[in-house]
Amino acid sequence: MSGPVQQSAPAAQRPAAEPRKRIASLDVVRGLMLCVSVSVNSLLLTPAWFDHAEWTGVNGLDLVFPVFVVLTGCGLGFAMHRRTDVRGLARRVLVLVAVGLLYNAVVTATWEWSTWRFTGVLQLYAGVVVVVALGHLLTRTARGWSLVTVLLAAAHTAVVAAYGATCPGGELTRGCNPSGAVDPAVFGAAHTYWEGAAGHDPEGLVAILGACVSAAAGACIGHLLLAVRARGGGPRRAARPVLAAAAAFTALAWLTATVPGLVAGVDVPAMKRLWTAPFALTVTAAVAVALLAGHLLLDSARTPAALRRAVWPLEALGRNSLLVYFGSHVVMALLVHDVDAEGRTLAQRIAGAVAVGGNEQVGFTVLVLVAWTVLAAVLHHRRIYLRP
Repeated sequence: MSGPVQQSAPAAQRPAAEPRKRIASLDVVRGLMLCVSVSVNSLLLTPAWFDHAEWTGVNGLDLVFPVFVVLTGCGLGFAMHRRTDVRGLARRVLVLVAVGLLYNAVVTATWEWSTWRFTGVLQLYAGVVVVVALGHLLTRTARGWSLVTVLLAAAHTAVVAAYGATCPGGELTRGCNPSGAVDPAVFGAAHTYWEGAAGHDPEGLVAILGACVSAAAGACIGHLLLAVRARGGGPRRAARPVLAAAAAFTALAWLTATVPGLVAGVDVPAMKRLWTAPFALTVTAAVAVALLAGHLLLDSARTPAALRRAVWPLEALGRNSLLVYFGSHVVMALLVHDVDAEGRTLAQRIAGAVAVGGNEQVGFTVLVLVAWTVLAAVLHHRRIYLRP
């Protein structure tokens, strides 16, 4: 039974509307992903079954960055659902590209301009941010972003399939794929991916287009959650549209893998090396379900305060996801490149000093994870964030 009706205060006396609370589930899911990412970066030896797939197929390590990109798309959807700061965006993108070039030099220990690697994960990330930000100048609705996702998936599949049709037997290989033709032609063969033969790298222009499929689908999920909240609905109201979107992404993944074979006789597999649409959309569908689970658990008015406090460290990590994700890569690269006279890297020497029960990996991983969590917690407490 409702209480007595209260009269509205005069307009001049009404308090300012309280700002809407953040959707905490996004930060917490990003925090969980970062725990995995930091732990993976700390590996002194990566098992072959977990390491990046050599060409086709998907291994565990192939999923970390794509999940990060999907969550970035969702976060940009939240951040830009009302306006897009074009000037600030341009400045951040230039910084990302510059830092990406510096990162490549550190990782490869190569400062020679003639062989400096121009493509990289930060450059790919910068391209994704540009596309998603410019897309928000055209549409700020889930329906609009679902259309953008379909168009990008169709465009990437068309590029891959059209090139695949020129390959022997219509099969995409390391020696015959669009990345192998486009990226060296644009950047120069000496300036493309340094690990392995040029042309099968998970970066560059072809991979950026594929990553944009992931980010656009993430933005669609973000706008779905915002639309439900704008209508006054709770997390439970988001279940049906988010699950429907996940199902639609799965169906679109099947179509982009099947139609090229029927039309052009080209197999477009789910693979990270070319960031194909079947791969991008399948990963996004799984991330959408994970986000929905977090949304139901953490964004309800009935969420226990104890649970909110328990996930605060994950929220802190998620709020500074850009710093933690790329920073952990840079730090580990520096630790690996510092080798003593006995051939042991600085990472191995630190791991030996913090070994738990003779296991160097466990102690080192715990140390690295705690260090990044503490840093993120301090920055979160001071409300200092490195934003894309």
